[in-house]
Amino acid sequence: MSVKILLTGATGFTGGFVCEELLKRGIQFDCLVRYSSNTETLKNLVIELVEGDLNDIESLRRTFSGYQTLINVASLGLGTGPSIVRACQESGIKRAVFVSTTAIFTKLNAQSKVVRQAAEDAIRQSDLNYTILRPTMVYGTPGDRNMIRLLRFIQRFPIIPIFGSGQSLQQPVHVEDVAWAIGEVLDKEITFRRDYNISGGQVLSYNEVIQLASQSLGKSINTIHLPVNLSLSLIKLANSIGIKTPVTTEQILRLNEDKVFDHNPAKIDFNYSPRSFVEGIAQEVALMSAVEVS
Repeated sequence: MSVKILLTGATGFTGGFVCEELLKRGIQFDCLVRYSSNTETLKNLVIELVEGDLNDIESLRRTFSGYQTLINVASLGLGTGPSIVRACQESGIKRAVFVSTTAIFTKLNAQSKVVRQAAEDAIRQSDLNYTILRPTMVYGTPGDRNMIRLLRFIQRFPIIPIFGSGQSLQQPVHVEDVAWAIGEVLDKEITFRRDYNISGGQVLSYNEVIQLASQSLGKSINTIHLPVNLSLSLIKLANSIGIKTPVTTEQILRLNEDKVFDHNPAKIDFNYSPRSFVEGIAQEVALMSAVEVS
């Protein structure tokens, strides 16, 4: 009898790539979706959709019953982590892969950090054969919520504002590398009850990210550096009088944090070898161009 696998978060950006990776590997699985989820992208795949609610512990108990393995790509930042862990243990799931984020290491006092840390604590305190994977900033196609915004801004404007020096270090990870890691650890016992940072293959300053992105687009740009404190003050003032700004104070502060994480343990345990940002951003620009042409 084959192991029954349930995937959450399949309708999200990363989840869609996880579906493709698992199917490519010949792994059979079902997808947990909300009643209100847009499942259009999943209709052409040979996948069974199971309706359930991550916010309802009774729903999770019923849905999880009969499955032996959970792949949780749904965000742990929504507060459902402890309930998911509890439902796993009460319904008989023994193996679980959880996608978290390196954002839990931020020095900022963000509410999402507390929620995600609580989720990871619940996972580690459980008796599950868990693996926690923490990607850095995920990018890769026009469907991402990160690099595509920068690429479109570069396309439209010749001058790019940078809040601060732009010297903070970044390590974006391509979504296909994240999906590969999830598929790879699924049956590897060496990864049981361990957590890994899943970072990109290239460490860059934010200035370098912008330059490489503009080069991939074939655009010549200029940058202007804006003082962080002044920018924060102006955004707070604008928000106080009801003006919504395109960036938040938290985003500016995060942008000025180094976000570099060692993925060597993942390389040792399951041969994780992510692509460089140069390669990944070129792929995204090519896809973006193809979408615009069509």
